[in-house]
Amino acid sequence: MARIGHRCKCRHGDLSHTTDKNGKQSCGCAGCTTRCRRTEEPELLPTFDVKGNAVERIVPPGERLAGESTNSGPQTCGCAACCALYTELTGIELEPAPA
Repeated sequence: MARIGHRCKCRHGDLSHTTDKNGKQSCGCAGCTTRCRRTEEPELLPTFDVKGNAVERIVPPGERLAGESTNSGPQTCGCAACCALYTELTGIELEPAPA
């Protein structure tokens, strides 16, 4: 499956980042020392199966990625910009997640 998300200055995806109580973001990828700031524009972040084939299905913004059990994976961004890109790519309209 592919997902819609944001990349930071370090170019890692938003699921690799955490935000502390003061709003400071940091990247959890090994060796990344970039002071991260999320870009405002979302993009389609492709994913691949174990054979390296691109997976076509796009996970709707705000839904959880598949994990070991139902709803155990990380939740994708459900902001208005991600929902708008999803609508542009799929023709399916979504309501943004509450802020």
